Amino acid sequence: MNEELLDCLLNQTEHEGLDFKKGLYVKQSYGELLKDVLAMANAKIKGSRYIIFGVKENAQQLKEVFELTSPVDAATYQEIIVENIEPQLICKLTYIKYQGKQIAVLEIPEPKEQPYLMKKKYGLLHKGFCYVRKGSKNEHATRTDFDYYYKQGQFEIHILDKYLAAVDSESGHAHLECSFRNCTEFPISIRHGELEIWDDERIRSRHHLYGFDRSPVGADFRLVVPPKHEITDYFAFSFGSEDCLRLEMNEYGHTDLKIHFKIYLIDTLGNEYFGEANDCNVFAKGDFLWKVLKNK
Repeated sequence: MNEELLDCLLNQTEHEGLDFKKGLYVKQSYGELLKDVLAMANAKIKGSRYIIFGVKENAQQLKEVFELTSPVDAATYQEIIVENIEPQLICKLTYIKYQGKQIAVLEIPEPKEQPYLMKKKYGLLHKGFCYVRKGSKNEHATRTDFDYYYKQGQFEIHILDKYLAAVDSESGHAHLECSFRNCTEFPISIRHGELEIWDDERIRSRHHLYGFDRSPVGADFRLVVPPKHEITDYFAFSFGSEDCLRLEMNEYGHTDLKIHFKIYLIDTLGNEYFGEANDCNVFAKGDFLWKVLKNK
């Protein structure tokens, strides 16, 4: 946990991936620890989730910082979580100084095996208990939530050649070879897609999916993937001259940044699907580079 990320989190209000607690969980409240970790692990978002101890948020969303005077061994929380939640969930408790006071952050890395449940009875929590965080509240999981988890895990996104090529400036798009695989028994209709390009630290640019390379459609693009079916093609993503600047391209259309791709798809029922690839490449040529050349 670095200071830049901590500052970013403290400038946000509570949401699915962020919660503030005035104090640490003590032995008598380990049931609350399990409920909160379950709920955040089952939240329908991407990325890590954080519980920050030593910070209280009031109704006006203002933060007050408190000194944690009785630290808890990080291994204690991890042991409670591993012994009582399944599948296995590895969390990290870190102590850090902020405004001269010691606070703590419990990070729940992006879960890969939702849903998470109680593997045995603990206090008032029964075996099979499942919570999900929605907004800033924890709620009991419903049938709709379980449908989301199991259906989500059966739609796969594969980025095949890891090479985004912006070579047709007239069309205003770049193409990337991907495979969308529907392993479910139901058709899935994709209504929105987005490609994010990251370096090692932050997002550099976003690009909307709007068709196939051979026939881009635009904002009205819909993709129906039949049951037990795979669609592999070069997909068209929006791309412009400003993106060349964001990606620090040179006049030859190359970048020295270490690039990673993340793709998000949303279907007509609101379910979200995710795929990623590391150590990727981006290339541009022609009129895409006019702003780069102008800045030389």
